Amino acid sequence: MLKPEAQWLGHQLDVLELSRVSPLLNVGSSTRYFREVQQPWIDEELFAPLRRRGGTVLHQDLKPEEGVDVVGDLMDPDCVARLAALGTRSVCCTSVLEHVEDRVAFARRLSELVAPEGVLVLSVPHAFPWHPDPIDTLFRPTVAELAGLFPNMRVRASEVVPCGRLLDLVASDVPGAVRRLLNPGRGAGTGAPRAPLWQWLWPWLVRPFKLTCVVLEHG
Repeated sequence: MLKPEAQWLGHQLDVLELSRVSPLLNVGSSTRYFREVQQPWIDEELFAPLRRRGGTVLHQDLKPEEGVDVVGDLMDPDCVARLAALGTRSVCCTSVLEHVEDRVAFARRLSELVAPEGVLVLSVPHAFPWHPDPIDTLFRPTVAELAGLFPNMRVRASEVVPCGRLLDLVASDVPGAVRRLLNPGRGAGTGAPRAPLWQWLWPWLVRPFKLTCVVLEHG
């Protein structure tokens, strides 16, 4: 997550009544170390303000690591049952949909987890390099394309948020950036080798990153 993205999403939560937002489920959360040390603005801008208001944040991920409250696959009925038992009202899902092969089914599951009075807070890259984790489908939606995955919800707020350039990202996490450059993995649905580094990365030395961010609510 990039800092301007976290700031925009955090502001959207701040203007909502706590009763609509909390408990908030953070889907694809990664670890506490990632959220608070590697990219500390994730917690500082997005989740800490909610906790200061008395809210609760629950983190879900596939990895059984520190800071993950619910370990499991969101498409697994057992994981969904455990999440439902926690009584979450709203859902936050940032920079995950581009890593999902069946994003229509995944989007349906996300909307099902949002309580009638809750909100769904989303971000997906709009202009951003290929970054497999372990795949990247290169889904780079507009606001309309992202909202279109959720036909039973309406847009409350939206923006394509400018987030700086490559050097900003590298400076914020030098070890992680080097690791991703050396082992970027492969794209989704193809056995072809990845393109040479200079072909897929060099345009981003000058091209700004942008994130499509939306807040949805039930209609």
